[in-house]
Amino acid sequence: MHQRLSLSQLEAFLKLGEAGSFHQAALELGVSQPAFSRTIQQIETRLGVRLFDRDTRHVRLTLAGERLRPVATRLLRDYDDSFRDFEAYVGGRSGRIRVATLPSVAATLLPGAIRRFSAAFPGVTIDLWEDVGTPVHRAVAEAEADFGIAPPPASSLGLNFKTIYQDPVVLACRIDDPLVAETRHDWQVFRDHPFIAMSPDTGLRNLIDQAFEAAGVTVEPLFNCKQPATACALIAASLGIGALTRMTIAQVNHPDLTWRSLGRPEASRPIGLVTSAARTSMMPARAFMREVEAEARTLALR
Repeated sequence: MHQRLSLSQLEAFLKLGEAGSFHQAALELGVSQPAFSRTIQQIETRLGVRLFDRDTRHVRLTLAGERLRPVATRLLRDYDDSFRDFEAYVGGRSGRIRVATLPSVAATLLPGAIRRFSAAFPGVTIDLWEDVGTPVHRAVAEAEADFGIAPPPASSLGLNFKTIYQDPVVLACRIDDPLVAETRHDWQVFRDHPFIAMSPDTGLRNLIDQAFEAAGVTVEPLFNCKQPATACALIAASLGIGALTRMTIAQVNHPDLTWRSLGRPEASRPIGLVTSAARTSMMPARAFMREVEAEARTLALR
C-alpha cells in the first residue's frame, strides 16, 4: 500500500531538516513543540522509516531523510507554482478567452474592445473564431467558445442572450450614386434599380425579405451573393444597389461604397452576447464582454 504525506507534513519535514532543531522548527511554523514532535513521529510511522537521527544537541537527516528531501521540495514547489498559475488565471493576469463571432462584428466591435482589454489584461490571450450565426451558437453550446457575439440563438440550445446593438438594414450604394443626395429612402427605391441581394440561405436575406413583404414591395434580385464582400463589389462596380446592415458595410470597408437609411418598416438585426446558461463565465471573459458592450454603445451613437 502506498503511503502519502499531506502538504503540511511535507512542510514540517523540510522545516526540521532545515532548522536542525525541534524547538526552532516549531517556532518558525507557529506550533507548539509537543505538537510538532507528534507530527514528525506520525510521518516516520506512516512511512515506516526513521527520517532523523537525534541526540541531545542536534537533529540530522538520515539517508532516507536525504532521499525524501528533494521529493518533498519538488512537491511543495509544484504545488505553489500550480496555485500561483491558478490565482493568476482567476485574477485575470493570465489565461485564454475563446470568442465566436460574426465576421462583421469582428471587424467593427472587436478592434477597439480588444485594444482596451489587452491594455488592462496583457497576460490574457484572445482567440477569435468567425462564422455565421448558427455555428457561433453551437460553439458556445458545445463549450468550444467562452461566449459568442451573434443574433439571438434558438431557445432549444439553452443559451442566454443579451442584446448590445441593433444593426440596421440600410441602402448600400456607390458614393457617387444620385441616391446619396437623400439621407433616407423608402423601400420602394429597390423597384427602380437593379437589386443585388444576399443569398436566400443567409439570415440577412430572410430579414430583408420580411421587410420587403411588410412594405408591400416585390423585387427580383439581379444577383444572389453568398458573401457580403461579393455584394459590395458588385454594387461598387455600378451594377446595382443593395440592402445590407451597417456592420456588414463597415466590415467590407469598400472606398467606393456608402449607405443611406431606409424608412418604414425599419429593419434591424439584433446583435448580442451569447453565453451558456449552464456555465459560469470567468472574470477575464466578463471583463472582455463589458468592453464589447462599451464599443457597441459607441457604435450606436455614430
